Amino acid sequence: MGDDGATRARGVGGRCRSILRAASDALTRCETRLNEVNEKYTFELCPEYRLKVSKTIGTTRVGMTFDARERRYRVAVKRAESMDGEDESERDEKAMTPLFWRAMNKLVLDPEEKRIELYSRRVDYGPLSLRGVGEYNATDGEWGLRWQLQTFQKEKKRLRSAEYELNDHVRGCLRWDVQSVAPEVEGAVGSKEKFSFDVDVGSYHVTVPRLEVKVDL
Repeated sequence: MGDDGATRARGVGGRCRSILRAASDALTRCETRLNEVNEKYTFELCPEYRLKVSKTIGTTRVGMTFDARERRYRVAVKRAESMDGEDESERDEKAMTPLFWRAMNKLVLDPEEKRIELYSRRVDYGPLSLRGVGEYNATDGEWGLRWQLQTFQKEKKRLRSAEYELNDHVRGCLRWDVQSVAPEVEGAVGSKEKFSFDVDVGSYHVTVPRLEVKVDL
């Protein structure tokens, strides 16, 4: 009887340890999945405050952006957007555009870094888009040329915005960035495969806000 009691006790103890190990494994898997969800679904609060001032002079648009958080500003000179129209009058106006703006897209000056960047217009071929960027650093007198190649299918960050027109020349704007990937579930079973089941929790990232005031002179 003593031996039978000891055997039963060892059996009960073994089953308890098995149950505890199974529970521990389940908790570990749950914790891993919760950490995965926590990493993929995020909300970031890092406010940016910007002032944008622009002026259109003929076929040229000059704009200045001031970032209040970083306390720095950049100046951009580019062809006015109205020059990209497709009706007859706008095509005639486009034909009168200086040769410089037919080849170039914009000129960016960064006074803080003492840098100048000149962007060419994009050249599209099939699914590819190519443009060149010339740069000059006034601090050390160095210059360079780089190129950028991308496809039309390039995934871009989704930008949401809400604007409020204060008057004919001033607009307030709130912008926030949103990125999302829908969750997916998949599995497989076959004569030579073990049953599998996998859940991808997807992702969702929100970054807010960016407050802008736009002034058209």
